[in-house]
Amino acid sequence: MWRAGVVVCSVLLLLSCASAKKQEDAFLAEVTQMSKDEILAKGDALAAKKKFVEARKYYAFLADSFPNDPLGRKAALKIADTFFASKDPESQAEAQVRYKDFATRFPNDPHRAYALLMLGRTYLQQAKGPQRDLTPVRQAAESFQQVVSLFPDSPEAQEARTLLAKCREDLAAHELQVARFYLQVGAKEGARNRLNYLLRNYPETAAAKEGETLLQQLAAEEKVRTITGNT
Repeated sequence: MWRAGVVVCSVLLLLSCASAKKQEDAFLAEVTQMSKDEILAKGDALAAKKKFVEARKYYAFLADSFPNDPLGRKAALKIADTFFASKDPESQAEAQVRYKDFATRFPNDPHRAYALLMLGRTYLQQAKGPQRDLTPVRQAAESFQQVVSLFPDSPEAQEARTLLAKCREDLAAHELQVARFYLQVGAKEGARNRLNYLLRNYPETAAAKEGETLLQQLAAEEKVRTITGNT
């Protein structure tokens, strides 16, 4: 009985491998008859139908076969896009790796601004709010800042500015929360240092305006204590 089971499994494995080989041969026969533009268009058509796994086959063929060709690089980005569109954490992580790799490998590519923008968006997908770990927000802000600084006139720059502003608001809100906590526990010097940091690094934010008010209140209280102590 055990040997019969092994034989059945072996046969099924061989059939599966044969089927996969047949599909691969059919795919190669198809793409070798197509132009690069046609291959990219086929991938786009599949991606538009959310058939991301199938789309990646065509994009990957272009990216692997023509890594230094503009269409090959565009296909590499489109692979990342299909992972980003999938939304689940594993796909987001894969998209992040691919956008970062593209931005690093091709510093002069005209699509680098897009790769950096999307890289920042993958980081934001990991953000959990100003009360949680803000490492993803800082990483996102760094990516958006690169878009704004390196490609200020690019189509991606405006969205990058908007998202950068949001990141800075979140980071500033965190600093304000920490300062308020220090005030609650009576650590006024710690609160003052945190508020000064907030105003110095995020002066344009709503949190900074609140922070400035708190600093003024602390200064007024200190003045009262000084006067009272001298009386």
